[in-house]
Amino acid sequence: MADGLVDTNIFIHAQTHDAHAEDCLLFLDAVRAGRVRAHLDPMILHELSYALPHYRKGMTRAEIAEYLLAILAWDGFTGDKGLLVNAVERWRTTPRLAFVDAFLATLAVREQCAVYSKNVAELQGLGAVVPDPLPH
Repeated sequence: MADGLVDTNIFIHAQTHDAHAEDCLLFLDAVRAGRVRAHLDPMILHELSYALPHYRKGMTRAEIAEYLLAILAWDGFTGDKGLLVNAVERWRTTPRLAFVDAFLATLAVREQCAVYSKNVAELQGLGAVVPDPLPH
């Protein structure tokens, strides 16, 4: 069980030299070592997928994916890690795919359900069932 929920800003502050950076770095070190347990929600990975390049100029999609996969391996993070790793992998290997679409495709394949979306081709390309037209 997690001690609490981690917010995106913890990761962002850890990438800076602001007044919160040291505290956030120490916290993340504790999570990495498993001394603190925190739930890592898919929304946080989604936010990181687009926020990190603004704080780490030049950070590529592949580098962001590697960072996300690395934090998913930390001992202190809890959550549906298998689902999240799969979503990050799909996001990394599919140019222009939004993280949320990678997550929805991954979840839909696992749960054997449809994704209601107009991103038909890209989601179907990830193995998801996407009704087109939408049911009425």
